[in-house]
Amino acid sequence: MKQALHAPSYWRGVPFALLWIVVQSAAGGYMHGTSVGQLIANHLPMGSVFFMLVMVFLINPILRRLSPRLPLTTAELTIAWAMTTAASAVPGYGLMEFIFPYLATPEYFATPENQWREVVFPHLKKWLYVTDSKAVRDFFEGLDPRDPIPYAAWTRPAAVAILFGLLFFIGVGCWAVLLRRQWIERERYGFPLVQVAAHLTEVEPGRALNATFRSPLFWSAFGAMVLVHLLRGLHQYFPWIPTVPVDFPINHLFQTRPWNALVEGWPLWPHLYFSVVGVTYFLHLDVSLSLWFFFTLYKFQEVAYRAFNVTAINTQHQVMGAVLVLSAWGLWHSRAHLWGALRRALGQNGTDDADEPMSYRAAFVGMALAWAAMVFLCVLMGMSAWMAVLFVGLLWVLATVTAWHVTNAGLLLVNVGFAPYEFFTTFLGSRAVGPNNLVLLGFDRSSIPNWSSESLMPYVMQNFRLVEIHGLHPRRMRLQLWMLLAILVAVVVAYSASLNWIYRIGALNLEGWIYYGIGPHALNRPLRDILNPQPPNVAGMLSAGLGGVVMALLIFMRQRFLWWPFHPLGYALGVTWAPYHLWFSTLVGWTVKLTVLKLGGFGPYRRWRPFFVGLILGEYLMAAIWSFIGMKTGVAYWGLPH
Repeated sequence: MKQALHAPSYWRGVPFALLWIVVQSAAGGYMHGTSVGQLIANHLPMGSVFFMLVMVFLINPILRRLSPRLPLTTAELTIAWAMTTAASAVPGYGLMEFIFPYLATPEYFATPENQWREVVFPHLKKWLYVTDSKAVRDFFEGLDPRDPIPYAAWTRPAAVAILFGLLFFIGVGCWAVLLRRQWIERERYGFPLVQVAAHLTEVEPGRALNATFRSPLFWSAFGAMVLVHLLRGLHQYFPWIPTVPVDFPINHLFQTRPWNALVEGWPLWPHLYFSVVGVTYFLHLDVSLSLWFFFTLYKFQEVAYRAFNVTAINTQHQVMGAVLVLSAWGLWHSRAHLWGALRRALGQNGTDDADEPMSYRAAFVGMALAWAAMVFLCVLMGMSAWMAVLFVGLLWVLATVTAWHVTNAGLLLVNVGFAPYEFFTTFLGSRAVGPNNLVLLGFDRSSIPNWSSESLMPYVMQNFRLVEIHGLHPRRMRLQLWMLLAILVAVVVAYSASLNWIYRIGALNLEGWIYYGIGPHALNRPLRDILNPQPPNVAGMLSAGLGGVVMALLIFMRQRFLWWPFHPLGYALGVTWAPYHLWFSTLVGWTVKLTVLKLGGFGPYRRWRPFFVGLILGEYLMAAIWSFIGMKTGVAYWGLPH
């Protein structure tokens, strides 16, 4: 798959990518908001995969028919993939989807009974939310078709929220540049999701399809997935058509205490995603083992707590401690590389950066400016300077941990398990945090951990790895500039398109937990803590300490003993939305890979890789098709983890 380093031609992929970004940015939020399907919402975005399948199996063959010189090359497909994946962080959880309900909530939901105007509003500057009562009412209840959309009412608060998000994007993008060599070349993370992208973007000169797509194993798995999801989709419309079961409820088996803890909260729900099975095939065995093992361990821990009526310890706080220790260890482990990069940035003899997407000096300056601007913006909003620094720093930590999960464990979904609001009120107490900080921590979209489901840093790091796999030069390709262009185009399109369809439908008719759930939740929490200030949560800190000790032990065992079978990342996931969706499919994939390696070794393992690529791409294709059909029919189809 390697190609010689050269100055690649990539410009022809850019128009195709920009065209798709417009479609993806306009349709992605609509699909998710109206609950008919998904086009984005994970770290192997369905929109990008669908786009690349169209390019590989339709556009490139047509171009080849016209002339052998016309098909897009590996470099051109790679830059198109990088742009569409970076842009996929914009329309959904990563940026835009949470902004609108947050900005509209204060004016619409404030009542004399909830006391927001007396308790919360004095700590929330008016330019941070939409104050036009008619614009807000029409947003939630639907606009008269004869009235224009009140874009002007949204301009200032939306600009502030989007600017904060873009600064964060720029900052973590520069941080990814600084960590690229450490993760890709020194620690050699697995990057399992990039294996799929590498097959989609590889072009063999003189061939219509590359070796993977010529394999009978690929087409057998791809065809099976098309059939499975064709039946499942048709069953949604015509119930008499048989379906293929992928859910296996076990709630009836655990109805009494303490065992009912297994099927409550985020339950042990066996749901089979064939694409997750396919991704798991490309994981290291210790990683895939840990992903399902620690989730089940957490659930049995909850059983033990319920049996002995233990209420002081909870998994959310354990994850806080685990993430802190994991982050500290990761920073310490990277210290030599980061010190060398810093020396290079200062003009001394440090780590060479000629092969990096940008110079280390530019990366450090970009990250520092982004961090400083975010802190300044937080202070301008009314946050204390000390809290602004800690808050932005914690966002950096959570983005890095999310990228670890994706690059190491190939997680389509990642929820970091806690938000900055819970973190600071646990360790400092709501009294010490103070009313201004409480309101602003609650009002920020990061108060919902789901934002990490589409964090930009994993997309950027994966694109760096993809370029390295193909032997291309990221700086000569200007990779970071094209990704930035893609993000800006996506912001403009998603902003205008989202306001358009939300006003026409009415937010109260959309996905409830997003459009009229998280906003009131964001302000009710600080309201409660302002009226009833609390000291630090001692039980929570003890739980975090337990999580930190366990994480330190896992890291120690992994570093010292080759036979140790577990990876620390599995423990850092905790009991969240992501492992709840993925654990069973990961267990199946781990079992399959272990069986292949035990019975046949690495030879059969390599030969069977096209089959598992087929599982992934077949499921993705059909999920995309049914989601597009759902936009017309209103019938939902959730074929992928979301």
